[in-house]
This record gives sequence, structure tokens and C-alpha cells, in this order.
Amino acid sequence: MQAEASFARGSALLEERKYQEARDQLAEATALYPEHDQARALLAWSEYFLGDFRGATISFKTALRRQPTWEGLSNGLGWSRLRLGRYQLAASAFQSALNRNSDYVDALNGLGSAQFERGNYEAALPPLEKALQGSRRLLSAEPPEVTTLRGKMAWSLYYLERHREALAMFIRASLAAPDSHQYQVGMGWCYLKLGQKDDARAAFRRAQQLGPTDEAVREGLRRAGI
Repeated sequence: MQAEASFARGSALLEERKYQEARDQLAEATALYPEHDQARALLAWSEYFLGDFRGATISFKTALRRQPTWEGLSNGLGWSRLRLGRYQLAASAFQSALNRNSDYVDALNGLGSAQFERGNYEAALPPLEKALQGSRRLLSAEPPEVTTLRGKMAWSLYYLERHREALAMFIRASLAAPDSHQYQVGMGWCYLKLGQKDDARAAFRRAQQLGPTDEAVREGLRRAGI
């Protein structure tokens, strides 16, 4: 009963995004009742949101040993590994989640993100595109994470030399996040590849105005003839 009370408090605190307090309560629940799998799953997520990705990895793996069919645990393990830079292991965990639920939007995003970080852009595009389609069905307004998805798709298309498609995706992302200089940078490079130097200069100048000038902006302006 005491473990269940700690679990209930921890779950409520996690909903309120009070991650430190949630972790304390959920850790107490699992200490009192080590077989409380739901408490361990939420403990893992509280560790993840606190930035303790190593701790989250251990907790997710421990929970998976008891509940190997819970795709949410594989998804959480994938995101924890991704944050640690273990991209191949992350992709494997996301794939395990998708083997049980092929429409799992967060796992599709994770798999695409892992492949993107590995530079495997051809493999990144299908799950990212499916995740974007799924997100658009689930949500009426576009939240920041969906715009981030668009950005990953845009860069994947760019590196695959599909510059017109990449440009369209960068433009859509920039409309949703007009204060982001990175999408302007992407637009600038696409315009350069398409031979539209005037448009490229305009995009790079907007990037300069929006954020600190990085090497990509300086090099883009140089190539655009400034």
C-alpha cells in the first residue's frame, strides 16, 4: 500500500513536470516493491527528463527485462541512448518498439533521428516522413517538435541532393518557426544549389539578423557573392 501511494504521488508529480520530486517518489515505490513495473517505467522517464540519461537507460532496461512487450519502454530506451550519442543502439531500440506498433509516432521520430545522426539520410527519411504524417493527424496546431521533424527531413533531403524538396520543407519549417536562423541557413544553401544566388543572399542575410553569424552563414554569403 505504501508503494502504491508513492507511485500515485510520483505519477501526479510527473504529470505536473516536477521531475525531481517525481523521481524521489517513484524511486521509493520501486524500492518498496521492486516488481512494480509501472513505477519503474515512470521512474525511467523522470530520470530522462532530468537529463540523467545513463540512469534512465538502466531503468528502462531493467523494466524491459520484466516487460519485454511494452513498446513504450523500448521507445524510452531508444531516446535515452540517442541522448548519449549511442545512435546504432538507439535505432535498435526504436525498431523493437516499431516491431510491436508500426505507427508509433514517437518511435518513428526516434528511429529517423538516430539514422539522421549517423548520417544515414536515405534510411532517416521514411520514418521521419511517417512520423510527420502521424503528428499532423494527431495535432491540429504544429508544436515545436513537429517543426524540428521538418528540419531533420529538410536536411536529409538536402544531403541527398533533393534540393527543391528540401527547400520546400525548410520554407514550411521557417513559417512555423520564423525566429529560427537555422531554417534560413538551410534555405540559403538550397537556393545556392539551385543557382538562385539573389534568393540565397536574402536568406543568409535573414539568418544573420536572427541569430549569431556562424561559419555556415559566412561561407554561404561568400558563395552567394558577398
